[in-house]
Amino acid sequence: MDNINQQDKKIANLLLKKGLITRERYDDLLSEAIRVGLSVDILLEEHRLVSEEEIAKTKSDIFSLPYAEIYGLAVDKEVLKILPRELAETYQMVVFGKEDNIIKVAMLNPGDFKAQEVVEFISKPRNLKVKYFIVTLSGLKNILSQYGGLAADVEEVVEAVSGEEGSPLLTIGEDTAQIEVGKEGAASLSSAPVSKLVSSVFKYGIDNRASDIHIEPLGDQTRVRYRIDGALRTRALLPGNLHSAIISRIKVMANLKLDETRIPQDGRIRLVIMGRKIDFRISTLPLLDKEKIVMRILDPAQKIYTLEDLGFWGRGSEVIKRNLLKPHGMFLVTGPTGSGKTTTLYAVLKILNKQDVNVVTLEDPIEYYMEGINQSQVKPDIGYSFASGLRSLLRQDPNIMMVGEIRDNETAGLAIHAALTGHIVLSTLHTNDAFGAIPRLIDMKIEPFLISSSLNIILSQRLVRKICEYCKEEVAVDDSVQQTIETVIRKIPNLNIDEYRDKATGKFKLYHGKGCIHCNKEGYKGRSAIFEVLEVTEELRNIIHRGSDQDEIKKEFFRQQMIDLVSDGYIKAVRGITTLEEVLRTAQD
Repeated sequence: MDNINQQDKKIANLLLKKGLITRERYDDLLSEAIRVGLSVDILLEEHRLVSEEEIAKTKSDIFSLPYAEIYGLAVDKEVLKILPRELAETYQMVVFGKEDNIIKVAMLNPGDFKAQEVVEFISKPRNLKVKYFIVTLSGLKNILSQYGGLAADVEEVVEAVSGEEGSPLLTIGEDTAQIEVGKEGAASLSSAPVSKLVSSVFKYGIDNRASDIHIEPLGDQTRVRYRIDGALRTRALLPGNLHSAIISRIKVMANLKLDETRIPQDGRIRLVIMGRKIDFRISTLPLLDKEKIVMRILDPAQKIYTLEDLGFWGRGSEVIKRNLLKPHGMFLVTGPTGSGKTTTLYAVLKILNKQDVNVVTLEDPIEYYMEGINQSQVKPDIGYSFASGLRSLLRQDPNIMMVGEIRDNETAGLAIHAALTGHIVLSTLHTNDAFGAIPRLIDMKIEPFLISSSLNIILSQRLVRKICEYCKEEVAVDDSVQQTIETVIRKIPNLNIDEYRDKATGKFKLYHGKGCIHCNKEGYKGRSAIFEVLEVTEELRNIIHRGSDQDEIKKEFFRQQMIDLVSDGYIKAVRGITTLEEVLRTAQD
């Protein structure tokens, strides 16, 4: 740990002394900070281990600097301009106030002496004195956003390519930047403003925790959409004459062929954004007369969650952990695309990953990076598919194998045989629920006796958006909804229904987010899993041998006293984790 900086050590030490983190977490934090190249405070915020206010106050104690609560503060534009945007983003600091000849500088990293040198260099010629403050990451982001962000870059690039300053009309509504401009002068590939705009598109996605970025033609405009917490949100509408230049700029960055517009292309970009190495998986698609690009954001520093972090609890969580103790067999996670299956598999790998086992994965793409396991990316265009890759994995002396997805009969057969021959196999399957997984494997020409002998557990899940904790408030619940909640929850075995009632009124409480700047006025921030778990018991093995009738499988599920997807969603709604509307919307998928 010699490469860890002193500020990180001081922060971790003080949090340890305060009892806010354990010794084990302390060691993990310092190791991870070195591995991914991020500071301890950013990792703490990313992993939700300690509140950002507590982190800021810890820094305040260490550096003897006052803590400033600047979230929601509107800064005068002339004050903001004292420190140029590029320097503010690079050194993670902003000027948020000015009194006479004293400027107030908010810093995220008070131990960054280069940042202080920059401030002194700017302030001395103007005879300004500097007072430093410690701030939270979200407070800093709030002030940085006032420089203009994506909307400002959109306006700047259109002004630059139109040649007439002020000619574009910029309107911002519901966080969407929209530009209207004349058709004169399309931007060229080498245009610096276009490069800056593309960089801003990337950065906005990282700052807002988007999973995908869509850049697509829309009539005579180009639409930029971000998938945030599973929902696509339009964030910019650009003039159509910029489309080709934007697509070409991204193609150059991804080493794709500029002159090939007839067939889809796939590529990859690695960027360093605010000190973080981020991968973007690029996919182009030819449309009628233009191309569309979708970029999947892959953050190597993204947290590997625990099952509890993801929303697993109670008997379902116990059954999962009990089955992970078995020396071999298959663990299947089912659900539609985007339901968090891979994230759950990594939470399982986090439990299984020990020094005395060899863990090998086969993925498309590699979405998380985990120390101590061997991760391989399939490349179907050169013949390295899940099926061929799985054969290679079996020659790597594995104890545990994760196969990203079972897509075909060959992969299914190889995975089943691997589970039968002493390996733990983790994989995903596209079915609507846990009950459909066994018939799906039979459709893939797997013999029922092989399924019953190899399969340990089937998990089905969906992702629901979590209510934003910053703007969460109770909502009125009418009697009919109260009755529906009681009917659903009362069916759940071994559950004390009174634990979920308000002690004063005896009624169930529901919540929603009214919308704030923390959640982009959505009312939701982050996601949680709702799930159901089906264990392959002796009774279920007999059902599989008899023909895998889905009604019989469901009876066995309830005989195991498990909770289905919808019921788990209702529990999370009355706990205030999500809304009932979100549960019903997701459960219908």
